[in-house]
Amino acid sequence: MNDKSIKILVLCLLIFGLFLGAYESVWRQGAKKVTSNELSLNRESNEVYLEIIWDASGSMWGRDYGIEKIIKSKEVLKTFAAEIDHDINLGLRIFGARRVGDLEDSFLALPFNQNNTEAVINFIANVKPLGKSPIAYSLKKAAEDLTAVNGQKYIMLVSDGIDNGAIPPKEVVKELKDNNIMLHVVHIGELENDKIKTRLKEMVSLTGGNYYTYHNHREVIPTFKQ
Repeated sequence: MNDKSIKILVLCLLIFGLFLGAYESVWRQGAKKVTSNELSLNRESNEVYLEIIWDASGSMWGRDYGIEKIIKSKEVLKTFAAEIDHDINLGLRIFGARRVGDLEDSFLALPFNQNNTEAVINFIANVKPLGKSPIAYSLKKAAEDLTAVNGQKYIMLVSDGIDNGAIPPKEVVKELKDNNIMLHVVHIGELENDKIKTRLKEMVSLTGGNYYTYHNHREVIPTFKQ
C-alpha cells in the first residue's frame, strides 16, 4: 500500500470517527428526551384527582332524625376537606342549587386544584337547596371533567340518593368503569328506603368504590388513603 492510499484510509477513519461521535451525541440526547418524557408521564399518572359531587337539590331540606339533610351533608364535606391530603387535586361539582325544575342544573363550582379544601368549605357555606336532582347527569359531567386529566380518578357523591333526572344511572356508571373512574357514595338520610340504598350500592360496586352513610362518613378518609 502506497503513502497516498494510507493517507486516504486514515482520512476516512477520521471522518468515520467524527460521524460516530456526532451520532452518539444525537442518540444520547434522544434517549435522554425519551426517558424524560417517560418520567414526566409517570409523575402525571401518580397524580390523584377527586371530584366531589354535592347534592344541593330541594329534597335535601328534608329531615333525618330531626336534622336537615343539607346540614348533615355540609358537615360531611367539612370533615372530609379538613382531613384529606392537600396534594390531592380536588374539585367540587354541585347540582340542584341554581334553577327550579332544571334537569341539567349541575355545574363545576371549583375546578381541580391542590390545596382546594378551604375553598370547598367556603363555597358550600351559603349554598341553599333549590331544584331537581340530576344525579346521573352530574356523574356524566364529572366523567367529562376527569377524562381531561391524567392520573388516578375518583368521584365522591354526597347525596340523599333521590334521582329525578332524565338519564338512567346505570348507563353513566358503565362509562365511569370504562374510564377507570372509581365512584364512592356518602348516603345522607333516607336509609330506610331499600330501593335507593340498593341502587347506590350497585353503582359503587360496579366501579370498585364504597358505600358510606352519614353515620360512618369518617371512614371515607382512611379508606381513600389506602
